[in-house]
Amino acid sequence: MSKRAILIFCLLTFVLGWGVQLGIVAAYGNPENAPSYWLILVMSTPAIATVLFAIFHAPSRRQIRWKPTWRMWPMTVPALCIPILIGFGAVAAVLAFGWGTPGWFQFSPGGVQISGGPWLLGKGAQGWAPFVANVVVTGVWFAAISTIPAIGEELGWRGLLQGALIDRLGLGRGVVVLGLVWSFWHLPSLLAGYNYPDHPVLGGLLLFPLMLIGASLFLAWLTLRAGSFWPAAFAHGAGNSIEIGVISNLKMTMPQLYLDVLHLTLTLAAGLICFALLRRSRGRGTPEDAQGLDVAPAPAA
Repeated sequence: MSKRAILIFCLLTFVLGWGVQLGIVAAYGNPENAPSYWLILVMSTPAIATVLFAIFHAPSRRQIRWKPTWRMWPMTVPALCIPILIGFGAVAAVLAFGWGTPGWFQFSPGGVQISGGPWLLGKGAQGWAPFVANVVVTGVWFAAISTIPAIGEELGWRGLLQGALIDRLGLGRGVVVLGLVWSFWHLPSLLAGYNYPDHPVLGGLLLFPLMLIGASLFLAWLTLRAGSFWPAAFAHGAGNSIEIGVISNLKMTMPQLYLDVLHLTLTLAAGLICFALLRRSRGRGTPEDAQGLDVAPAPAA
């Protein structure tokens, strides 16, 4: 894709995405007050932009990484496990620092007492092995459901734009710029109080951009290892379901900002580790997906 095509794609996603968000903000104030379908609608706008480019711009059509590959199946494991680890890492840190208590869990050396949440293998007292199985089964189920709307975003971000930005800017800068584009695409909702109701400006202009840079590093690793955007969509679904579910049910005694910064730190750390693995495999000549590993400028279209 040419620079002009990348710019047009970004502008189109912003026009569509911001248009929906601004309409929701005008109608409901904080998007938390809106019917749930608004989120599915806004998440579909990058996919709509991608389909339009696939129809009217042949170079983009050839670059979309939408086809399933055999390499994507092993990557579904970290796509699920890393969001789960971020969620429960936040629980462990909150307990260790004395910032609050888990809303759903009471931990003991012998296992876990589950008092709430949509756990498919039940609640109540569970040993550690049944509890882990419960988390995995529940995580797979809700991640799979949440993958459906996540496809609307990931087809555009990881399926098309990631490769175009990496080809133009290089691996690291391309992924960072994608994280910033992805973050500021959410800006109308963020400034209206969605995700960060206690500090929307700080969240929208600093915390969320940094967190989505970390998430983009993680999702780039999944996408380039798999040769397809599907593991990224599954990870996005896991992040929106079990990770957010566990974190949002923490009962904080400290200000919410502590939890927001903790979540950001864990996400950024996971992303940096995954990106280091990607760079290491690239340096060793592992045959990664051609999208994004060839950093020479693409011919203008």
